[in-house]
Amino acid sequence: MSRHRGAGGVRGISKGPIIAVVTLVLLVLATIGWFRLRDHIDNQGIQAAQTCVEGDAVLEISADPTIAPTLTTLAAQWTADTPRVIRDHCLTAHVTATAGTPAAAALADAAWNPALGPEPALWVPLDTRATTRAEPAVDGQPKSLATSPLVLAVPPELAHALTSAGTDWSQLPALQTRRDALDALGLPGWGTLRLALPTGAGTDATTAAVEAVAAAVTTTGTGPLTVDRAESQPAVAAVTALALGANTIGAAAGPTTADALIAVASAPTATGEVHAVPIVEQSLYTALKNHTVAGITTYRPPGPAPHADYPAAIVDAPWVDETLARAAAEFVDYVRQPEQARALADAGFRVDGQPTPAGAPLPFEPTAPALAAPDPATVDALLYTRLNPVPARSTTVLIDTSASTRSDSSTTVTTTLAAILDRSPDHSAIGLRTTTDPAAVALGALTAEQRAALSQALAARGTGNTNTTFDAIAEAYRDTADGYTADRPNSLLIITTGIDDDATAREELLDLIAETHGRGRDIRIDVVMLDAPATTTTTPTTATDGGDLETLVADTGGTFTTIDPDDGTTLSDTLRKLMF
Repeated sequence: MSRHRGAGGVRGISKGPIIAVVTLVLLVLATIGWFRLRDHIDNQGIQAAQTCVEGDAVLEISADPTIAPTLTTLAAQWTADTPRVIRDHCLTAHVTATAGTPAAAALADAAWNPALGPEPALWVPLDTRATTRAEPAVDGQPKSLATSPLVLAVPPELAHALTSAGTDWSQLPALQTRRDALDALGLPGWGTLRLALPTGAGTDATTAAVEAVAAAVTTTGTGPLTVDRAESQPAVAAVTALALGANTIGAAAGPTTADALIAVASAPTATGEVHAVPIVEQSLYTALKNHTVAGITTYRPPGPAPHADYPAAIVDAPWVDETLARAAAEFVDYVRQPEQARALADAGFRVDGQPTPAGAPLPFEPTAPALAAPDPATVDALLYTRLNPVPARSTTVLIDTSASTRSDSSTTVTTTLAAILDRSPDHSAIGLRTTTDPAAVALGALTAEQRAALSQALAARGTGNTNTTFDAIAEAYRDTADGYTADRPNSLLIITTGIDDDATAREELLDLIAETHGRGRDIRIDVVMLDAPATTTTTPTTATDGGDLETLVADTGGTFTTIDPDDGTTLSDTLRKLMF
């Protein structure tokens, strides 16, 4: 008989499923642990990086005062948006407002002036003229952050009159000098343009204005201007007209653009001492928005005009290491993003792809093409004329033809004088005599006919082997006296290798000078002695020898200069100063 399991017995449980579940749970826990460990390691790496094991670093930015406030705001955002860690350094950005001219000079010399602020790793001047001057200290190609055109700040009535007449840059010199210029535009009693050209610190707009005018009277395109064009007769005459008119305004215009702007706004009527001032559009926008001035607007002459383009230049200097250079590049890219570019547009700058600010206190009209920035030498030539305008003057030139017997001085003198005549303004009067050609060209205004006659006389002048005589000087002096003009300097310029001592002729000449002076006609005598080696210019105040040329110089308040005739550059500079 078989045996059976009892009814109360317990069936055994299989261990396989339990082991599988436990194993799965352990795998899940291990995976979770691994991910947590990985995240922990990553966080430790980030935290380690953010501890900036190399320490803190400051990205110093020097910027033009017009853009510095906006960049200050953007620099704070750049620092705060996300931790800025470059090469294990924690970066912060700091902006200092710095004028472009002194900054360019300091960077070019690789000797930063502490008075300008901290040594910058990033420099944002007003325009590329500044970066060109500091080119050795600029790393790579600067990137423009924004632009703003040059305009004229004027009263609304004047803006309307200029717009109606379609006044362009080339017409400004005439408006600056003609007494009834604005009357003819429908503004009775306004007189001349009264355009201020401040020359104090931070007056880059003055430089831009003379560039625009010089370009308009010498070129038909967008430039750039060259030194030859800047020193040409049309450019010199145009800049001179602007400068002489601006100088008559005097203290009313102040030394800076801000001073002149206030002068325009304080009396925006016919009685105002200043009617216009060149200014960067954004600067006027800020002044109007901040209520620094009121009651004025802009006028944009047709034709190419200079633009401030605010180039962001990474500085290549001993104080800029790779960390700061990388930080500067990163900040530039940050500012050029649409979100940040909007801040520049809201501040009155023009930024591609960004609309102009709503409710702007001046009209943001489409601008003319940008005038290409000239090189530093061209700018210097224009500024020289602005600071040393060529007033109307009357000069008779007496050439000692014996000078042609030494070296190549004949060609040098002729070529130099021809170049100066080409650049002499129409309002001057020039005559020419030589020791062997008593007829020569009588003193007269520089009309086309006078210029042609002078050129022919220079090309065909005779030669001789005798030194200059007092008789020849006396004849030239009489020509100058006969053509005397009371409202300008009158002078006789003698170019010679020496003089014979004829006592009788000398006394007669001195009597002639005394007689002319007695009639209220002061004629200065300048002497350029061609000899080598060259010596410095002197202006004698007393006669050193009654028988030499210095006596004439001393008696008339002129200058006596000895020059090596083979030194064409010094000869040109000297003659230009004496004839201008």
